[in-house]
Order: sequence, then C-alpha cells, then structure tokens
Amino acid sequence: MSSEHFEYQPSPRIAADPFEAASEDARPAPRAPAADAEADPPMQDFRLYFQRDFDSVRAQPHAMSYWLQLRGRSYLESREGHLQLRAGQWLMLEPGSAPSVDTDRHGALIGFSVAPALLSEIERHWRVELHPGAGTLDRFERDALAKLWRQCASAANLAAFAAPREERLRMLRRLLGGVRDTQRELAARVRQCPGRRVARQRQVFSRLQRVRLYLRGHPDRLVPMQELAEITSFSPWWLSKTFKQVYGETLQSYGLGLRLERACELLGESALSIAEISHACGFDSPCSFARAFRQRMQCTATQYRARRFAPPQTAA
Repeated sequence: MSSEHFEYQPSPRIAADPFEAASEDARPAPRAPAADAEADPPMQDFRLYFQRDFDSVRAQPHAMSYWLQLRGRSYLESREGHLQLRAGQWLMLEPGSAPSVDTDRHGALIGFSVAPALLSEIERHWRVELHPGAGTLDRFERDALAKLWRQCASAANLAAFAAPREERLRMLRRLLGGVRDTQRELAARVRQCPGRRVARQRQVFSRLQRVRLYLRGHPDRLVPMQELAEITSFSPWWLSKTFKQVYGETLQSYGLGLRLERACELLGESALSIAEISHACGFDSPCSFARAFRQRMQCTATQYRARRFAPPQTAA
C-alpha cells in the first residue's frame, strides 16, 4: 500500500508544496531550498492528492475539489451523498462538499483542491471556468490529464519555488485548463440557462449541477422534489422547468435512470434477490421496479443478470 497526499502545510509524510511532490510511482522529493525573504509566499490554498490500495483522505472542507479515477474504484462521502468512481470517471465538487475519499484494492486516484479565492483569481486572469459535475474520460483524455497532474507534482518543478507567483500560477493554470477542456459539454449547457448575464447563468447552472450530483449521491431512494428545491433555493416548479430546458429530460427521468443504473450494478455484482435490489434502489415494490426496469432496459432484471453471468460464447 502506498499513498501520498500533497499539500502546502509541512508534515512528515506530506510535501510542503505540491510542486515539490513526486510522481505517481515515486516517493516525495526532498524539500526545496527556502526562497528569498522577498519572494512571494507559497499558494497555501492549493493541494494535490494521490492515493491507492485501500487508502483514505479528506479534502479541504472549503475548497473546490476534483477527482479522477485511474484504475479500480473509489468511494466518496460528501455533502452530496455517497458517490462512487470507476476507472476513467471524474468528479468535481463545489466548495463546502468536504469529501472523504476511500480507494479500494488495486485502485488509483489523483485529485486536487483549490480554494475559492485562488480559483477566482485564475478564472479572472486566464478565463479558466470550471463546473461541478461528473463524467467519464476516454483513455486519451485520462492519460493527458494525468500527465498534467504529474507535471505539477514532479520534483522536476522544484525550480518553480524561486519563480514569481505569476509563473507558479501558470503551472496550476495548465492543470485547470486541461480539466476545462474535458468540460466543453458542460460549458455549452451554461448558455442554455436563463439569465441576462453570464454570471447569473453560471449561478443557475451550478445549482442545477448540485441537484444532479445530489441525485447521484442518493440512488437508494426517491428524492422528493421539495428536497431538491431546498438545496437550490429555487421553487419546485421553476427547478423542474429549468432542468428540462437545460438537460432535455425531466428530473424524475434523470433520477430514475440513476437508480436503475445502481440496480444494474447490484444485479451484476451481488447475490441480492430482485426484491432486495428493488428495495435498495428506492422502489415501493418489486412490481414497480420490474415495470421501470423492463421499460428502460428492454429486458427483465432476471434476464439482465443472466446475461451478465453467462459464459462467453466461442466460435464453432
């Protein structure tokens, strides 16, 4: 088991600055020489994370955090609920989410957190706009982003300590820019949000993404509309109408899809009965689960499980 959690506060197992940290397969490098008294102070509101093999970490509570699963799985407990990451999946959480992350056996996860003040500074100077949400990267995108993360964490960047703050920000900007490039679909949806100013559109979109993440974190129950409205400060009617306008599907349909997605995981990975799975995914009865599953998946839950466990067919 090996894990490094890179942050700016010195610690016996933690580098004093993420740009001092080692790459994924190396131990932390020696601490950089102290900068001159007149040099800019380190950016203490940015941290890098790397963990694998049953390791755990808790991100900065008041910072935006980003996580990318390289292999295996990780499980997150946050304000949004119980979230899961598989290989190639990413997750970005708003400030205040304070996620606690656990990686399973053979899992590998990279991430970073940025305090709101520093993130606003980067957005203002370089127009790097990031959005909370979740998604999946292809192999090329995942490798490219992991490379940018390693460059930030590499001991080869120790020279950056003596560089002006502007140059250090550029190094961070490259990593955030790589994340931005994987969020083009989200950026396009911002323009579909109501609002005369871009700032208002971004605010609306951020709250809608909060709802999507909240539903993703609660696939074990049917979340009431009023509960979703309260976490966005929108009325239930306005939330429902705007969600359909931006994403092209209703809140009910999106939530149902996540619960059925969870049901598919349980069907393929557990020995639970169909009745137990229907209860674990928040359905009133096995009958209502069966109807919803067949309508969405075009097969019964029993047939789906049989296909998952069926041995591969060989050519005659």
